[in-house]
Amino acid sequence: MTSRSAGWTVLMGGSGPEGMDRSIMRRFVELAGGAVDARVAIVPTASEQRAETIERYENAFELEDVHHIEVIDIRTHHQADEPEMLQALEDATAIMFTGGDQLRLLSILEGTRFVDELRRRSAAGLVVGGSSAGAMALGDPVIVRGEPTRFYEPGAIPHVPGLAIIAGVTVDTHLVARGRLTRLLPVVAARPDALGVGIEEGSGMTVSPDGLATVYGPGVACFVDGSAAEPAGGPRPGGPRPGGGEERRSTDQGRALSLTGLQLHVLAAGDTFDLRRRRVVFD
Repeated sequence: MTSRSAGWTVLMGGSGPEGMDRSIMRRFVELAGGAVDARVAIVPTASEQRAETIERYENAFELEDVHHIEVIDIRTHHQADEPEMLQALEDATAIMFTGGDQLRLLSILEGTRFVDELRRRSAAGLVVGGSSAGAMALGDPVIVRGEPTRFYEPGAIPHVPGLAIIAGVTVDTHLVARGRLTRLLPVVAARPDALGVGIEEGSGMTVSPDGLATVYGPGVACFVDGSAAEPAGGPRPGGPRPGGGEERRSTDQGRALSLTGLQLHVLAAGDTFDLRRRRVVFD
């Protein structure tokens, strides 16, 4: 079951050749309080090219006339517990996790006071955003690697617990440009309680406190629902039923992925999907 905090979440599919669509950046700033009142904190922890990444995100927010921009430059597990990092988070009205490597981000932040405070602030209304790896890390579970062309092989798409700002949602990014739609399939097969969400680069979505995801930008977002799916040969005897919220094998040991009954929704700018009820919202 998808769960939401009291704050808004903004998920971006990563920058394409023309960068990120300004409509989703503008909406992020609006949710944060507007250009004058927003206090945006950038967390570049996922990136190994910190200076370049920080400059790119600062420029993007300056383009939206944001007056207050802070960088929370956490590089180690220990730094995530330092008072100045926690104070910067406390002062922010919105926080943006940059792209890079989602496993790096999770490894540094896992089990820290910063994550505890992030979840508390999110529940109190903090706007939490992420782009590319940063967006992926906000879900739970989180895909950490894997080739899309080999998605059907057992263990080919490993996933780990995430920051769970949006629990029960697995996010993948650069969806079309890098052919990643298939990476969502083995995750929702193993975790039918987790909704797969894929976002094309240059595009994004806002997720309201009541779980309504609205798409922005020129690309698409895909929603993969495996709650009613079964192995194509029928349910395995003695296995947990779909929707039970437990890890589930949709194939026999060593057998390629075999699955039927998946639901796929492909949405464009202005479309809205209800993450809780797992259905498109029509006006």
